[in-house]
Amino acid sequence: MPGATISIDKQLARRVWLQLQGLLSAPHSARSEHGVLDTVRQLGMVQLDTISTVARAHHHILWSRHNTYCEDDYNALLGNEASVFEHFSHDAVILPLDIYPYWQRQHQRRSDSYKRGALGRQLAGVKVQKEILALITENGPMCSRDFAVTHKQKADKSKHAWMRPPHKLALDYLWLKGDLCVSHRRGFTKYYDLSERLISKVLGYDTCTHQQQIDFLCSSALQRLGFATATEIQRFYEACDLSEVKLWLQQNTHKHCTVSVQGHDDRLLLRYAPKNIEATLESLPEPCRRMRIISPFDPVVRDRTRLKQLFGMYYRIEIYTPAAQRKYGYYVYPVLEADRIVARIDVSANKNTDTLEVRKWWLEPGEKYTNSRAQRLQSELKRLAKLARVRHISNLPDPSKHP
Repeated sequence: MPGATISIDKQLARRVWLQLQGLLSAPHSARSEHGVLDTVRQLGMVQLDTISTVARAHHHILWSRHNTYCEDDYNALLGNEASVFEHFSHDAVILPLDIYPYWQRQHQRRSDSYKRGALGRQLAGVKVQKEILALITENGPMCSRDFAVTHKQKADKSKHAWMRPPHKLALDYLWLKGDLCVSHRRGFTKYYDLSERLISKVLGYDTCTHQQQIDFLCSSALQRLGFATATEIQRFYEACDLSEVKLWLQQNTHKHCTVSVQGHDDRLLLRYAPKNIEATLESLPEPCRRMRIISPFDPVVRDRTRLKQLFGMYYRIEIYTPAAQRKYGYYVYPVLEADRIVARIDVSANKNTDTLEVRKWWLEPGEKYTNSRAQRLQSELKRLAKLARVRHISNLPDPSKHP
């Protein structure tokens, strides 16, 4: 990597990252022309997750950027408008339909990986796949339960706890391969339709060459990251190999430059940046002062190494940690204030009591408790309660009263 010609101090580095991820300014209001689809396009992708202590991850991520967001907004994007699609990056994600032509290689990569994996070795045969495709062709969108009558084989749990019936394995494979796509959801249940029937109706089937796909994926990732290593570019979509990213960087020096980024610990980090990085730096707005409780799967915190480098926060989700060994809690949320992550909070929605329950919250090292900060957090909890669809909020405890 050549020497840097542009230096970015740690405050600017945080602000660039937050601005590109839509969290530096206040959330968009109902009157804004910036819609939910614009946010999905800005982020590049939004992670899906089944855990719902307050709201599922994709709803929380989109709500953080839209004051009036509700679950029906996503259902409209996926089902009514067909302007997004679901697939697999580092995990299951929502992507804008604009990216679909550049995602063909990922269909092949993920389906091949699935076949090689533990589940793939038990993958249902071609006969089951053909039966599923024929049924969907005839009946339209179907969910996994619709095939349970035809394929009554039960998972063999004696050897592998994760084993699933053949029709579920076949559905996953056909979805990863791109033959099927998620047409809509009811609750969190996915309904599958033929990709050629659903996608081509909206987008057509223009194909891109292998190199065009790599070029888009690398360029798109770098633009959304603002500055990054080759590994960070590769991990953004996880749709290219690291060797492909490095070759793209070597062959496209006209599309990027090198910058020196000051980390939270004051170390200088050499990073690649888009050629327009100076324009991005010059156009940064002042940060919104409100406190924001953000999802553990928010793109700002998903890369834990980058989070530590830019914000100084060591963060892990402790859902797989035995309760007695947890330092904080089962599902603890980072708290953003202006351009710093200042706290973390253990909060969940209790539907039985219609209450947003706040168990504990912890200020990050160097951050101080003030009444105004507590009031701002209380205001955010009121907003979060609306997302969780509960009416009451438990008292906010004093963070100095617990370790």
